[in-house]
Amino acid sequence: MSKETVSGSPDLVVTAHFWEPGGVLGRLLAYGFMTSAATVLVPDPPEELSSPWQRYLVRISPAPGADDTADTILAGGIGLAALDGEGVRTAGAVLTLVRPTRFEVPVVTSTPAGIAALLIRHHGDLWAAYAELGLRVVRPKRKGPGAPDTWWLGPATAAFVHSDVKAFGWGLCCSSPICRDAEWKSAYPSDAAA
Repeated sequence: MSKETVSGSPDLVVTAHFWEPGGVLGRLLAYGFMTSAATVLVPDPPEELSSPWQRYLVRISPAPGADDTADTILAGGIGLAALDGEGVRTAGAVLTLVRPTRFEVPVVTSTPAGIAALLIRHHGDLWAAYAELGLRVVRPKRKGPGAPDTWWLGPATAAFVHSDVKAFGWGLCCSSPICRDAEWKSAYPSDAAA
């Protein structure tokens, strides 16, 4: 029996993989969840999922028991955001897909301040914060190969790690349509016109 959302659509299992020659699905890197029909958030991404020069594939399938169909879509871009401050330590990778998935993804909106409040309430747990926001989040039984580490706290990336939870919220929102609201429009008026 599959878990279903209020709309009756099955939850989605989302995995990020290396792209192999010929567009073949490579080794599993991490689990994530859809933040829109064309964006995926991967909480605590492994270092292997941090290069804009690497090609990644995302596999999106209904939760077990729904059916055997799946979308496999190339990620056209990646954005990273990390936080080490205000008692919270977390990171996220946002993968932008080259086309939207055919599966239904709930449309939710928030503000960076709203995301910051959720992150503080959930002690940096992106899975729990975005589930409370209303996204269909299927937390894996295991997070992925190996234990998550804090590679993003190293000297090469330290300058890019936020110490403010709201700034981290902006880092995640800028790559996803979740925060396209009045706060975004006033901060980035040229983007609002697009």
